[in-house]
Amino acid sequence: MSKRIRHMGMTMTKEAHRRWHDDAPQLMPEKHDALMRRLGITGEEDEEWHRTHLTLREQKMKGLKPVNPFAVGGEFLGWCVKQGWLVHQGKQYLATKEGVRELHKRYQIVV
Repeated sequence: MSKRIRHMGMTMTKEAHRRWHDDAPQLMPEKHDALMRRLGITGEEDEEWHRTHLTLREQKMKGLKPVNPFAVGGEFLGWCVKQGWLVHQGKQYLATKEGVRELHKRYQIVV
């Protein structure tokens, strides 16, 4: 069974959540206001959110897609292993001398 998440008062699978956002129609101002009231979000909280986030419509227009930072981080670790900068042992990643130098020089990562 897929892991379920809670989003805006609904419980759904991650795949259903993704589809819901991909297919979601644009909210008209009246529906948006009604949804915020139903969720108990104040006008100030809503304004703050809109100052700091793009709406789904804005994200779609810009071609933006949410990213799982753990997936990106995991791929970066794998790439560093292929470069010989890290060694993967069990659950640990250990930096080689070259890795310490290159990670700092290229990415300002201090190991």
